Amino acid sequence: MRLDDAHEDRRARLILLGLPQMGPSRARWLIGDGGAAAAVDRLRRGRLTPDLGPAPPRLTTSLVDRWVAEVRGVDVDGILARHRRLGIGILGPNDRHWPFAAEPDPPLLVFYLGDIEHLHNPVVAVVGTRQCTTIGRNVAYEIGRGLADRGVPVASGLALGVDGAAHRGVLDSGGVPIGVVATGLDVVYPGAHRSLWSSVVEHGVLLGESPAGTKPARWRFPARNRLIASLAAGVVVVESHQHGGSLSTADEAIERDRPVFAVPGSVVSPASDGTNGLLVEGAIPARHATDIAETLGVGDGPVGRDGAVDEGQAGRPSVATPEDPIAAVILSEVATGPVHIDRLVVASAEPIAVVLDTVQRLVATNRLVLDGSTVFLAGHRESP
Repeated sequence: MRLDDAHEDRRARLILLGLPQMGPSRARWLIGDGGAAAAVDRLRRGRLTPDLGPAPPRLTTSLVDRWVAEVRGVDVDGILARHRRLGIGILGPNDRHWPFAAEPDPPLLVFYLGDIEHLHNPVVAVVGTRQCTTIGRNVAYEIGRGLADRGVPVASGLALGVDGAAHRGVLDSGGVPIGVVATGLDVVYPGAHRSLWSSVVEHGVLLGESPAGTKPARWRFPARNRLIASLAAGVVVVESHQHGGSLSTADEAIERDRPVFAVPGSVVSPASDGTNGLLVEGAIPARHATDIAETLGVGDGPVGRDGAVDEGQAGRPSVATPEDPIAAVILSEVATGPVHIDRLVVASAEPIAVVLDTVQRLVATNRLVLDGSTVFLAGHRESP
């Protein structure tokens, strides 16, 4: 495509995105085989010809009439200026860094903050429920950190719960977080993650398909999930309720022939209903980052904070990155001081026999001390 044509195509796509309730399926229907500029021209003329094919579900005549009425009022120069002021980059299908060349349902445009070059490396997505358990939060953190230790960028949706925990693990490792969001990049959602968004921009890349100023809407989150699945070499679901939104990311991954991993959870925990269901359906069990990295063939093995391979850590767990999720919870609970064994049973939601077995293994590797019913980190003998 000639430079002038590419320029006009991008402007036309921005105009389409400036119309109300313009989602990817509706935009794809409007564009058809004629291109974005032709779609804008048809709207300006008010002539939507039958050759566009069947309209997308829930597209009403009144909404199309709104598009026709409002298309001439979209200030594309103002939109471009606003993004420049915010430092937001814009990618189109003709750009070198376009990450969705093979995507069957591509976005019209991609808006980004941070270093878009990170998308050229194999990415693993880590997703899960907002209402996660303590175990789920710790496992997501350790998986994010473990993948980052191996040099693997980690994508997630920056939601509360599992998503945020995974990205905090990545950041604590000094790795590359990739945030894919359902709003404009200047609309932080959830608001509690404002500092996390800033850290993702600083150390990785934040991207989405919605222009600046776009507020959250229910339909935008499933649309966001398809982009996470498309970017990823594999998708890891840490915890999900039976009808959790992260299952839609797994479905999108399956449609794109991406491997789906699931972290096994307690059969009596509602937060694991969805992930255990994925395992029954054939998802790959994932206990920790090593399972994921070795299965996908990504990353360089455990690395130190300077990026060099840490041969002293290769093949053995550390206190910071235990080999199983129950150990992760136990180490997290005792990190601030000695605790009674009953507290570990409550925190892990596991039978006392399982908790004791895990504690004994951590004692055997000189990570914990068990004194009667009190558990504390090795070297910390204060009583609770």
